[in-house]
Amino acid sequence: MKYKFYTTSEKAWVAMLETIHQAKRSIYLESFILSDDDRTHYFFEALRKKAAEGVRVKIVIDRVGSFFFGSIDKDKFEKVGAEILFFRRWFYRTHRKVLIVDDEVAFLGGVNIRGEYANWLDLHMRLDGLLVRQLLKSFAKIYALAGGKEQLVSNRKKGQPSKARSVLYRAKTWLIERWPIRGKSALKDYYKKQCFGAQQSIVIVTPYFLPHQWLLKSLKSAAKRGVKIEVLIPRKTDISFFNVFHKIIAYSLKDYIRVLFIPEMNHAKVLLVDDKEGLIGSNNIDARSFDYNLEASVIFQRKDMVGDLKKILETWKKTALPIEAIEKDYRLTITRVILRWIAKILQPIL
Repeated sequence: MKYKFYTTSEKAWVAMLETIHQAKRSIYLESFILSDDDRTHYFFEALRKKAAEGVRVKIVIDRVGSFFFGSIDKDKFEKVGAEILFFRRWFYRTHRKVLIVDDEVAFLGGVNIRGEYANWLDLHMRLDGLLVRQLLKSFAKIYALAGGKEQLVSNRKKGQPSKARSVLYRAKTWLIERWPIRGKSALKDYYKKQCFGAQQSIVIVTPYFLPHQWLLKSLKSAAKRGVKIEVLIPRKTDISFFNVFHKIIAYSLKDYIRVLFIPEMNHAKVLLVDDKEGLIGSNNIDARSFDYNLEASVIFQRKDMVGDLKKILETWKKTALPIEAIEKDYRLTITRVILRWIAKILQPIL
């Protein structure tokens, strides 16, 4: 499997656009936020052009993300033959960021498409290989849940890798998903397992760190065994509530978790355990990602992928600072205790 990592939103957009320009048969796009604005207009123009050329273009957008942050002209797309569907299922949201071109190349990770996110640090990846077919099947399910009627996945073609070879391949790289019904605890089970099995280190990168008690207990248990735990979060996020809460939690957890603040907005979602197994995907460390959102992430044990991820994390760590360095007064005051209490109450819906 070939792969490539992209460390800002705009770098990922450019790579996705190049692949879209090369599309000959199909383009499937799924995102929490899609916004056609001055900074991203070229991206949507390319999609419409391909649809007008006869390429099958299917787009699934989360209804909530679209309502609050998105702007896309559905009529313009439908006039050229593209199909746009909005995912709406009670409390569930599709928080996934997926692009699949010609059933051969896929992108996924943390990158949304909205102009103001262009310069954000993030982590997105391009994949070529067997994993693309798994992701295609996954997209087809979301497409159907959103009301899509067409069959997107054909039967296995002659010459495709055998089932045995596929199983062997997935031992090094595989897709992990969170679904509303089946697989609803997949992410939770995975994080618990990694915390329990870690021997040396756990690194988490997330823009929004509002962990469940089960995750805090798992991390604390690992720390008591001598595992070094680092959580990288942005010093200032796009959601002001987290700017306050992150400092509170950094102080309250400082005895067993080292929380490091990155000066830039960082929207990446990463887990790295013992420098041996990595995860890159769409899930934040909050209740929505583990309990309600539809998420998709890639797990890998390949040395080259883990090595590249580690280099990226080391680059981010160089500018990151602990709570002591950014807050002269980082005591847990009464006000901060109250805010922490409020955060716990709101945690199930954040």
